Amino acid sequence: MSRDQYNIHDIIPNMKKNWTVLIQVLECGHIQLSREKKKFRRLMFADTQGTRVAALIWSNDLDFYENTFEPYKRYQISNANLIYTEPRFQLDSYEYSWTLSKLTLIEPFQDETPPTLTCKFTFTPFSDLYKYADEEKDLNVRGIVIKCFPSQKMKPCQEPSSKRDVIIVNEEKKLLILTLWNYINENEGNTLDQIVETRPMIFAMRVKVTTFYGQSLSTSSSSAILINPPVTDDLQLKIWYTNSRTGIKELLRKQTYKDTDILLPPPQERDILPIAKAITRMKNGKPTWIKGTLILPRQDRSFTQTGCDNCLKPVVADVKWIITCSACKKQSKVQLMSRAIIEIDDGTSSIAASISTPKIEKFIKLDPNEIKDAEENEQSVQDIIAKSIGSLPLLAYVRSYQTSNQENPITRFVVLKAHRLPDHQNENKQQLQLSNEDETLSTTKPRSPKQTQKRNQTDDGKAKLTETSTAGTSRP
Repeated sequence: MSRDQYNIHDIIPNMKKNWTVLIQVLECGHIQLSREKKKFRRLMFADTQGTRVAALIWSNDLDFYENTFEPYKRYQISNANLIYTEPRFQLDSYEYSWTLSKLTLIEPFQDETPPTLTCKFTFTPFSDLYKYADEEKDLNVRGIVIKCFPSQKMKPCQEPSSKRDVIIVNEEKKLLILTLWNYINENEGNTLDQIVETRPMIFAMRVKVTTFYGQSLSTSSSSAILINPPVTDDLQLKIWYTNSRTGIKELLRKQTYKDTDILLPPPQERDILPIAKAITRMKNGKPTWIKGTLILPRQDRSFTQTGCDNCLKPVVADVKWIITCSACKKQSKVQLMSRAIIEIDDGTSSIAASISTPKIEKFIKLDPNEIKDAEENEQSVQDIIAKSIGSLPLLAYVRSYQTSNQENPITRFVVLKAHRLPDHQNENKQQLQLSNEDETLSTTKPRSPKQTQKRNQTDDGKAKLTETSTAGTSRP
């Protein structure tokens, strides 16, 4: 029987069965469990017009299709079953997804090399990621993988899991940690670990922004990682990376993927909310930029954040500021950090939030060792800190977290990043002045040699400040 060639948009319910669509595989999903505990596998195809369609394989047919599909290869598909998809889950403007069974005809298309993907991709710039932190929104990002950390076995409440952190970078020259979980770690993560020296390009599809390490990315059950996809030249990053690798290598050495000065720079004024409005947003789990006056801290303490150097087991700090490993009994000095509860007020409302090393030392000139000495000498650390600050204006990126007190839920707040407000304003004024200088010179007359030299010195100074900023935060 002859078959008619169609595009994805042409395939609708109740049409005749002798249709065929030439598709290219975009994503080869892994076996998962549905809410009803049924096994399934999700794939994504695109036709020659760039229209995408999701395809599902259910438990009874998984073995049949185990080795059928490979990423980026093309196949002719006939006789798939159609299922209507709710608008929020639809890909492009096509209203249906496909189900593949043993009755579906799959024929490999003979290509010497996979052709260029025809569908369109939309990516979120790294500089805009903070807007979606700790939200359920799925984002797509593109980057070069420059480092793979070892895989780690995790044991949450019920079933074992694994994760792997990889570091990616894009044209913005921002390094970010992307955490690959479970089956993505065990498949794409292992592949990336084997080829990381080739600096593979990835498309991380439907990942989420988290506030771990200040700001990072994480996969979920719906995510996919496309490794070295065959895309048009405007989406390639190889040439850019080759020309930039020396500077990126230095950024990697400085661990800027944990440097909140780079990951969370001061936002635009439109992204700063009044505290009264920000509290509601944060209680819904969304970190927010606020600004206001820093009032005297309400409490403070020092704490440890370390493990035994010998056997990596948890440790306990005793009153002599020495940590003792419960497993091997090895002793070593405490890794000291400071934390205080500060109050921020902007006139609309106030908020109490915890702030810790190193952010706290921008506002409270008292390092952890000085706190230790004060406590050992039976001095009031609260009084010492209170005397070290006045009412300082600051800009802070704050998120909420839930705790409980006698089984009653309590919402608390933590400062993820803080800037002294005068410093932030002066930085903006300097940038505006330089921008105006450029505009004036470009619209009137060429810059003189002296002006060029002065501008270059200013740019060199700014670059030096950026390169030497290495302060980071620990993962909560």
